[in-house]
Amino acid sequence: MDHQGHGLALDHPIFRTPNAVSFPGVPVPRQKNHVGASSVLYPEGVGETLTLVAFERSAPKDDWNPTLVNHEGFFTDVPGFENLAEGHSAKCLGSLSLARQGRWFYWGYSIDPERLTEPAKATFVNVLHYMRGKRHARTVAFTNVTRQIFTVYLDLFAESGYRRGIEEHMPNQLVPQWRESYTDRTPEGARAWLDRHRPYLFSGKGPQHRSERYKQLFEVDADAMALGTPNHLRASLLRWIELAGGAAGDDRERALRCLQRYVHPEVAPQDDDWRLWYAWQRDRIVFVESTGFWWQVDPRVLEREDAVRGSR
Repeated sequence: MDHQGHGLALDHPIFRTPNAVSFPGVPVPRQKNHVGASSVLYPEGVGETLTLVAFERSAPKDDWNPTLVNHEGFFTDVPGFENLAEGHSAKCLGSLSLARQGRWFYWGYSIDPERLTEPAKATFVNVLHYMRGKRHARTVAFTNVTRQIFTVYLDLFAESGYRRGIEEHMPNQLVPQWRESYTDRTPEGARAWLDRHRPYLFSGKGPQHRSERYKQLFEVDADAMALGTPNHLRASLLRWIELAGGAAGDDRERALRCLQRYVHPEVAPQDDDWRLWYAWQRDRIVFVESTGFWWQVDPRVLEREDAVRGSR
């Protein structure tokens, strides 16, 4: 990521209050690797051109203040996450530049403040004002990158012909028993494998998902796959609850294992009455991949509950 940004969410308070910020922009042709790509700030993709604005007076040099880069797909599934600007990256769309998670703000430009452009300085002041009101904001802890890492490898091949991701990294980021299922290491084989298995991938549950080289490994949920219930869908959660309350059998056992695997222990029922539990919790819970693939309480709900308790 260089010293520029694009896709700014200009209707957000960090660009409006107390300073009304205006960034002079320069239209440039989109990059080759933008074609067919989308991101949070470009859900329909980028047009023929995009407008770049400067946050720093000049491009960063190797000997001081490198800019920071994170890809949005690895943790922006967090409820309440705000993606406010993209950095200008040669790699792909979706490089975070400005973002908020809970009471933390990500400012991707690490140059000394006096070397920021005037609009960037005004934005930085606005960020301080905005975050003053977020001191007690709730969020969730990061445990693992999301399964989007696997689609990144396919994107890299499509953009540049880079094959190492699909030939080496993808299979080696699977637990051993599922690594054996990844037999066709061609682009077509990788896409076919993901089309079949991606809705059932999960990670972050225990030592079997830890890797010295890759930090984490992914597993395919054979139970969810047998039931045809992608682990992130609320419809799947409802199906597991329905099966868990039925007669004994293989599907009931699979459903019970899925409930144990994906409903966070802090919110799971103590008496195994899943129907009653869901009636109480359905408006409080969300599924978050980057915390360990859990159905858990939405941090925004916890914020509201904190506010109610504080007002009493």
